[in-house]
Amino acid sequence: MGISTGKWKKYQLMKKNEKLSQYLPETYLLNENTFWHTIGKYGAVMIKPTKGYMGKGIVQVASKGKEQYEFHVLEKSYVVEGREKTFEHLMKDYCLKKHYIVQQKIPLVTVKGAPYDLRVMVQRRKNQYDWTVTGKLAKVAAKGFVLTNYPKYLITAEEAIKHSSFKAPRSHLQEEIDRISVLTAEYLSDYYTNTRTFGLDIGLDDQANIWIIEANLAPSVSIFKALKNEEVYKRILKYRRG
Repeated sequence: MGISTGKWKKYQLMKKNEKLSQYLPETYLLNENTFWHTIGKYGAVMIKPTKGYMGKGIVQVASKGKEQYEFHVLEKSYVVEGREKTFEHLMKDYCLKKHYIVQQKIPLVTVKGAPYDLRVMVQRRKNQYDWTVTGKLAKVAAKGFVLTNYPKYLITAEEAIKHSSFKAPRSHLQEEIDRISVLTAEYLSDYYTNTRTFGLDIGLDDQANIWIIEANLAPSVSIFKALKNEEVYKRILKYRRG
């Protein structure tokens, strides 16, 4: 039986690595204690199925004070009052059938007022050890959405970073993103030995901190067709073929 490909297992593996752990949002398996601990500490959390794709099943819950909690699902938001009712609603309406994690909400930096994260493709050729960042792009959230899985548009990472609302210096940020992405692929490939492509979701906050939100083992490459530079998409396909 192979190692689990779920979000929780990959988080546990990366958390053991001293070089990677500092870039991980605080994450736990969801239960009542971990939910209240995390939302109490950070004010907002992301609830995610341990196995899922395209952002399906993800819920943001944010504290609004006076025991009021805002649920944000896709483009819709609403408030539930009371701690007991809030957790009961979360479990019954969203988390009944699967295993879920609760994760610190990263306040993503914005471009033109919209939050975004980066998809970083890290690949290696057949029978070779060296990993290479073959493509990066920014997924800019659509109006009303807190998730970037339903982007308003896709742009290069360079363009997004250039026009971001950073409040801190960002020199050599792209080089640091590449370094961390390659390090992640090198480490996880020791466990997922047949994987030659990782699609990393990388978040940036307004202090230019880098966050590893998720490491995808079977990422879609078609989103790179949206970039004007066709060479990025072609390079990704070339590596995928071997």
